[in-house]
Amino acid sequence: MICHRFTVFILSLHHRKIPVFIEKNFSTPLLSLFIVIKYSYDKDKEDLMAKQLDDLKMVHEEEMKNFDRIESAVVSVMRNHGCKIIQTPTFEDYDTYGKYFPQLQREMIKTIGPDGEVLVMRPDVTVPLVKTASREYPDPAQLLKFGYVSVVFREYYGKSTHGKYFLQSGVEVLGDETPECDGEVMVMAAEFLESVGIRDMRIDLGSVAYMDALFEELHLSDEELAKVREYLEKRNLVAFDALVDGLSITTIQRKVLLELPKLFGPYESTLKMAEDLCLNHKMLESLKRLRKVYEYLDVAGYSDRVKLDFGFTSHMGYYTDLVFKIYAQGALYSLISGGRYDSLAAQFQVPRPACGFGMNMNLLYEVMAESDLLEEIVPSCDLAVVYDNADRNLILTLMDWRRKGHSVLGVSTKNRFNPGDYKIVASYSDGLFKTDEKGFTKEEMEAKLGGL
Repeated sequence: MICHRFTVFILSLHHRKIPVFIEKNFSTPLLSLFIVIKYSYDKDKEDLMAKQLDDLKMVHEEEMKNFDRIESAVVSVMRNHGCKIIQTPTFEDYDTYGKYFPQLQREMIKTIGPDGEVLVMRPDVTVPLVKTASREYPDPAQLLKFGYVSVVFREYYGKSTHGKYFLQSGVEVLGDETPECDGEVMVMAAEFLESVGIRDMRIDLGSVAYMDALFEELHLSDEELAKVREYLEKRNLVAFDALVDGLSITTIQRKVLLELPKLFGPYESTLKMAEDLCLNHKMLESLKRLRKVYEYLDVAGYSDRVKLDFGFTSHMGYYTDLVFKIYAQGALYSLISGGRYDSLAAQFQVPRPACGFGMNMNLLYEVMAESDLLEEIVPSCDLAVVYDNADRNLILTLMDWRRKGHSVLGVSTKNRFNPGDYKIVASYSDGLFKTDEKGFTKEEMEAKLGGL
C-alpha cells in the first residue's frame, strides 16, 4: 500500500528564495496538504515563471513505494519499543518558533491565519509535540513515548539533493530523566537505519551539559556566547580561535575553550581528555552521565560505533545534555540527530524531562539509492489495453477486472503512454485481446492476470 503520509504533492521552489504566500486545504489530518504558491515577480515575470517551473518537483509512484517501505520499517521499530504513533500540528505560532530557532526565521514558511496571526509551517516536530503534550497530558510524572512520520518545512542539503521541506521520522520520550532512556533512544535511532539495511554507521556522542558548564565558568556576554556557539556549530575554527583570543578570560579557561572543538575521537581516550579539562563540578557530573549512557550502548552492542565529540552543538536551541548524530558509512552528512531537552516542557507549564531524535528520510533515501538498498523499479500496473473502439464488452470487462483487484488501463490508439509502466500490454478488437502476437479471450487474459 502506498504511503498515505507521502501521497502529497507539494510544489516546492528549490535553490531559490522567492517571496510566497500560502493557502492551505486539508482533506485528511496529515499530508493531504496542498500548498498553493502565489509568486511575487517583476516585469520579467514570463521569463521568471519559466525558470520557476523548472524548479518544481513531483514525487513519483516508485519513490512513494520506497518511502512507504522505509516508513513501515521505522514505524515497526517505534512499535517494538512501545511508542504511540502521533501527528503534530502542521501550523504553529510564529513567536514560538522565533524564540527557539531565531537562526531559522528567514527560511521559515509563513502564512497569515484567519484571525490575522502570523503562523509558520513546522520547521521542527519536537516543539509542537511538547506543546500539545503539555495540554493533553498534564501529569508530568506520566511516561510518554511518541513516534511520528511528518513533513518538516526547513531547508536541507544532501550530496546531490536540496529541498525546502523533507519527510522526517523520529521518537520523543517525555517524563524519563534516566541515562537508560538516553541509551534506548539512541538504540532506537540506530535500529531505524538497520531496519532499512544500513549496518555500517558511526554514532557521534556529545554533551551540551559539559559545554554549558564550561560556559558558565567563563561569564561571557550574550553576544560573545552566541558567537562561540555559532562558530562551534559551523566548525569555523579560524573564526573560533580568533574570537577566543579576544575574550577576557583566564589563560587556563582560554586553553580549555580552545581544546573544546578538538575533543573528538575514540571513547576512552577522548573521555580522559575531557576529564582533564574539567574546571568545575558540573563538567565532571556531565561526564558521569555520559559514561552511563555509553554503558547502555555497550550492553546493547553499539559501543564499537561510538565516537565522542564535545565540540558539536545544534541549531536546535533546546538541548540541555546528551546530543548525538548518526552517520551512515561514507556519508558526509548525518542522517539522524537528537538529544536530551529537559527544560523545553517547562516553557509550556508542564515541567518534565525529555529525550528524542529525528531522521531526515529524504537524505536516507539518497544514501539508500547510492547503496542499492532501494527496491527495484518494476511496472506499477498489471495491464494496458489499447483499443480503437471501446465497445460494451470491453467496458464491462475492464470494470470486472478492476473489481477483482487488477490494475488495468484502457487507452485509445489516439493517445500515447509508456508501455514500461505495465506488466502486460494488449490490443483489443472484436472481443479478443492480442499480446505477443497471440489472441486471447477474456477468460484467457484473466488467467494471465491471475498469474502475475
